[in-house]
Amino acid sequence: MTTDGEKVDTTAFGLTAADASASGRENALDQSDINWQFFEASLDGVKILDREGRLLFVNGNGLKALEVEDFEAILSRRWIDLWPDASRADVEHALAQACEGTSARFTALRPTQKGTVRWWDVVLSPIKNEAGEVVSLMSISRDVTPSLTLADTLRRSEQQFQALANNIAQLAWMADATGNLFWLNKRWLDFTGSTLETSLGQGWRLFHHPDHVARVVDKWQRCTQEGRVWEDLFPLRGSDGVYRWFLSRAMPVRNGKGDVELWCGTNTDVTDARQQSQRLRKLARIIELSHEAMLVREIGGGIAMWNRGCEELFGYTKRQALSKTPAELLQPHNIPQPDAFDQQILAGGAWSGEVHYIASDGSDVWVDSRQELVNIGDKNFVLETNRDITDRRQADEVKTLLVAELNHRVKNTLAVVQSIAAQTARCSQTPQKFVASFNSRLQSLASAHNILSDVAWSGAPIIDLIRSQISVMGADEGRVDLRGEPVNLPPQTGLQLALILHELSTNAIQHGALATPNGRISISWSIEEGDRRLVELCWRETGGPTVAPPVGRGFGLTLIERSRSLPNIKTSISFDPSGVKANVVLEARDDSTASNLFNPGQKLLRPRVTPTAVQRALQRNVLIMDSSLSRAVLLEDMLDTGNYGVVGPLATASAAIEALAQRPVDLIAVDVDEVGDRDIDRLIELLDERGLPAVAIGTSGRLAQIKAGAFAALVAKPIDQSLFLRAVGTALQDDDVDFDDPLI
Repeated sequence: MTTDGEKVDTTAFGLTAADASASGRENALDQSDINWQFFEASLDGVKILDREGRLLFVNGNGLKALEVEDFEAILSRRWIDLWPDASRADVEHALAQACEGTSARFTALRPTQKGTVRWWDVVLSPIKNEAGEVVSLMSISRDVTPSLTLADTLRRSEQQFQALANNIAQLAWMADATGNLFWLNKRWLDFTGSTLETSLGQGWRLFHHPDHVARVVDKWQRCTQEGRVWEDLFPLRGSDGVYRWFLSRAMPVRNGKGDVELWCGTNTDVTDARQQSQRLRKLARIIELSHEAMLVREIGGGIAMWNRGCEELFGYTKRQALSKTPAELLQPHNIPQPDAFDQQILAGGAWSGEVHYIASDGSDVWVDSRQELVNIGDKNFVLETNRDITDRRQADEVKTLLVAELNHRVKNTLAVVQSIAAQTARCSQTPQKFVASFNSRLQSLASAHNILSDVAWSGAPIIDLIRSQISVMGADEGRVDLRGEPVNLPPQTGLQLALILHELSTNAIQHGALATPNGRISISWSIEEGDRRLVELCWRETGGPTVAPPVGRGFGLTLIERSRSLPNIKTSISFDPSGVKANVVLEARDDSTASNLFNPGQKLLRPRVTPTAVQRALQRNVLIMDSSLSRAVLLEDMLDTGNYGVVGPLATASAAIEALAQRPVDLIAVDVDEVGDRDIDRLIELLDERGLPAVAIGTSGRLAQIKAGAFAALVAKPIDQSLFLRAVGTALQDDDVDFDDPLI
């Protein structure tokens, strides 16, 4: 019998080992015997054994399979000795069974004589004589190494596939060409807590949220009918009854003709990522609405985020700031060059300090800046938080200037007091007279200081100076006539005039018009406009005693005469017999230019013009029509960055039309790859009726097929955020959009 089960006449095979050894292989068989010819023609290895298992005959293919070149090398060897120890048990069992008259079959490993590993399928059959006695054995061996190797490879591949499919993080599944599931991995069964029988076919619908299942089924059926890649975002119920969000995708597997044979799909749990994304969007919204100036910039690149606080502090809109570097936009003065500064942040991970920026209106803005390195993927960003300290910096500078100014004024005042003391002492004959005169002059100086302090040393009203000096001397103001228009004098000029008026008043009380009951004083002044604004003051005494020129030169006369050489005051005095006359020409304060003559801090204290906050239009609402929820979420994030409201996403034209009827919408963004021409025409007709603009999003090929003129703007995939926001701004005719910039 062959390995294929074909019976062979074995009655002529009563050879003995002695016969085979004596006659050789060629003489041991009759070449005319059809049975021997059959064995030689067999593709299998045929061997004849005696009852002790010694080899008597091996056909040509058997020798080739064994890689034996000369049969004499194995003649009379025990067949069992050709097998390795691992296969001996199977061989011995087969020999015993064949010797008892029963055929045996086994598969075992046996290397060739040259060591080549081979697997053999062996049938060992008894050869009986006419009396039914077993006289020899016949072994038919077939090399099954290729088939076993293939089977082992398939088995290993199946094990690897099962191991991979059941241990990946995703829920994996396969469906036939019509969309019915026929395989689910262990992850799916473990998550849902279901069985294969429950979930196969259309059973998977049981685990979808009732609010989403109709939409998911509708899209899945359309994709399987059209052979398009399927992608969706939806919640699935777990074995604990809790729904989690999954991003799902299925690819069609096609045959050589291009027909879909099956679908391979995965569901990826994105619940945590989705919640994180929502938290990040809320955080970004909080940052956006914060009045603290916060921005994000890329190391070596431009500004990626610019919140409302930055707009209010620096005066630049978000569109003006995005993509520009802080160095070119804000021109920082007191930090290193951008490259060196970035290297410093990269090395330390953070930086803090005070930075001097320039706002959009050119004004100085000082900030307390905190800059922190943030790694996102393979990119490095810097989160910069700025607190406005401009007022504090200005206050510090003013304080420094005021201290310096105070020192200057104290020194000047002490110098004046020292001069007054020296001149008074020189003109006083007794200590008592010195004390009286010196105290009187100090009171005059103090009175002038009080007036200047009341107006923050910005300028002294002339009439207040005159009245203060008359009051200090105790003169009767009813005997003094004052005439002149209101005018202010610079602080230093006012002090000098106060000292002159004090000396004139003292002389009038002691020796002049106010020394007699009927004497009077007339003080008048007028303003002369010219290259310099001047005040001409005239002092005239009448009704007093006859005046004679002084014999000596006291402090008062010396003070008046020396004032002639001062840059901002000119004086003259005459001793007419009818009364003393004095003329004083002073430089008046010019309110338009002289406000800082004696107050350098006033410039720093001027109110800083805060850049006008960006005027925000009412938030526009954009309806997203896109059946791909993952892409719709991306568009929603982009629109939120641009401060637009979002409606949707919506998968069908009917749903979009219904949404338009229920909620105010300013613009619709349509993914034309996901919408047929008929639905696009319906939408365009409705939008024309309502006067609403639309933006088309799609591949370049699809955009070339639609009626592009019906859309306000076109955006090609892959979608770029700045491009998309520019398209939306163009469609809504925002003022700060460059309409000449091409959209594609």
